[in-house]
Amino acid sequence: MATYATPEVYIEEFEPAAPIAGVGTSNAALLGPCTEGPLNTPTRLTSWDQFTSQFGKDPVPGFYLWYAVRGFYENGGKTCFVTRVSNATYGTLTLKDSAAAPTLVVSARQAGVPSPALSITVDSNVHAVDAPAKLFRPTGTIAGAAAGSRIITLTAASDAEKFRPGDRLTWTGVAPADDGVTLARVSGATLEVLNPLSQNYAAGALRLMDPAAGSDTLRMEGGAALAPGMVLLLKQTAPAAVTDIAIVKSVIVERISGALTTYRVTVRSGLASAFVFGAGGGDVSVQSQEFKLTVTPATGSPQVYDGLGIDPEHPRYYADIVNAADPYVTVTPVDPPNVTPAPGNRPATLAITALPAGAADNPATLSVADYQKAIALLEAIDDINIVAIPDRQDAAVQGALLGHCESMLDRFAVLDAARGLPPFGSSSVDTQRAGLTSNRGYAALYYPWLTVIDSAGVKTLNVPPSGHVAGIYARTDQARGVHKAPAGQEATVSGALGVERAITHTEQEGLNPNGINVIRVFYAGGRPTVWGARTTASGFGGNPSWQYVNIRRLFLYLEESIQEGLRGAVFEPNNTQLWQKLKRTLTDFLTRSWREGALFGEKADKAFYVRIDEDLNPFSEQQLGRLHIEIGVRPSYPAEFIIVRIGIWDGGSDVSES
Repeated sequence: MATYATPEVYIEEFEPAAPIAGVGTSNAALLGPCTEGPLNTPTRLTSWDQFTSQFGKDPVPGFYLWYAVRGFYENGGKTCFVTRVSNATYGTLTLKDSAAAPTLVVSARQAGVPSPALSITVDSNVHAVDAPAKLFRPTGTIAGAAAGSRIITLTAASDAEKFRPGDRLTWTGVAPADDGVTLARVSGATLEVLNPLSQNYAAGALRLMDPAAGSDTLRMEGGAALAPGMVLLLKQTAPAAVTDIAIVKSVIVERISGALTTYRVTVRSGLASAFVFGAGGGDVSVQSQEFKLTVTPATGSPQVYDGLGIDPEHPRYYADIVNAADPYVTVTPVDPPNVTPAPGNRPATLAITALPAGAADNPATLSVADYQKAIALLEAIDDINIVAIPDRQDAAVQGALLGHCESMLDRFAVLDAARGLPPFGSSSVDTQRAGLTSNRGYAALYYPWLTVIDSAGVKTLNVPPSGHVAGIYARTDQARGVHKAPAGQEATVSGALGVERAITHTEQEGLNPNGINVIRVFYAGGRPTVWGARTTASGFGGNPSWQYVNIRRLFLYLEESIQEGLRGAVFEPNNTQLWQKLKRTLTDFLTRSWREGALFGEKADKAFYVRIDEDLNPFSEQQLGRLHIEIGVRPSYPAEFIIVRIGIWDGGSDVSES
């Protein structure tokens, strides 16, 4: 805040709370068998053409997801997440490391029995960096160096240029009083170090310090392929056998002269062992640790992937190389991950081994568990508003879908009546409905099935209505808003010729109160029309507060919009300034909803209220980090029953009928 000391006009900027933007309401998720496409993977589609190109131009015989998606787009749907529910499995081969622990899984891209049959070969004796690569050990002869000076003069500039700033130096043949002095600059035959020397140095040999345990910077020669992520095996045989493993963090190329190029390599963690550069110290060889994977089809050419690394930063990381290119397989890490230290976590050498076959896709044997797994995959997708499974009308699967919506609190289930059910009796749509009560109205049941043209465009067949109804939801949302009931004259079903069973007015009188939404044809040749907007909170002991589809979906819209819109206030100071800001933001949002017709009232203050005060938020609640907001809204209910009183009027008394 500015300091006000001098009389003046001071300008200060402020920003109001971000307005609440309404969330989407009409993205559908449809689940069921398909002839092709990714298995058990929700896939976002925005057109019918996208669906047919990814999931097949023809339906699975005896199943209806294909028709549901077509109906969704025919009736105004825009975005749909399709999941191909499948019990197929992929053939897999688990590769083991040098300690016989599982490390990678090779999986066929084609479910069931791969065609052609595949075999896998692994060679772990592969090295992108190999002999004669070794640690670089420059030496030089000192012409002179004086105590107190930072200058060391060598006898030959050709020796001096092999050293580089950052090198740590030592001497041979004299007391190492200045061991580890750091080189700062090279100029001709002159080396300039960071700190003054402690003594005079006459003619003698100069070299790099021995790499000690903990060293994280090394110089190498002959390692043109060096790159971050490579796992290096360092080995020295004299004066004693020493080996160590280092993983490259970074590489700097240092060009010396002529054909000599060296590499300054920083490793992720210090060396575990020390190496000797002094008397008796032999060369330290450097060898990277990679592997080769070969995928051999029974017909066609082998797919060979050489020089693969196990570390994600490796320039040929196996997942990036194989999964992006191979037409037959993918490679993934095991779960839980392998814990063998590198490079032992590489797959060990494996002679040619057949990739086992998986189980073929069989929609006829899909279980409740298969659908439950597919439903669970939707939990990670926040953009879904409507869900349907057109191929299952059994209580277990419909109950799982209903439970999903009730737990997610941001989506609505469109349920299909079973095929061929009569309206009433022991095995009727009324019986099916009895097991689908949702006290808070997270589902709606539609009856009967629709008659459509088959995929060949020749015959007619009956299909579940849920996909078409989901499209009508989307069309109504776009044209009128989520507060409009998706039923009535505007809810004619595009793409449908008729219904499986004509329902009369009298029959609907017994179905509607129980939350069974009837699709009617009112005259010969007329188009089917959705003539019900009840949730399964109606009847059978349900909660009449949530008996209308548009009321439940309106609250889903309001709640999620408010939740996302207020997220920016989390961790803000819980004071009256925040309360006022949030109250203005909420009032603006609800006023927009009222103006759009979603809320009932002559004025906005008659349609809703927002309460944030100290009665709701005593100090004890503030201490717990809580801010309570109370919102009351008066939704616009559908005019489901229009009652007209009409009578004879003779100018005086009247006779009326209703």
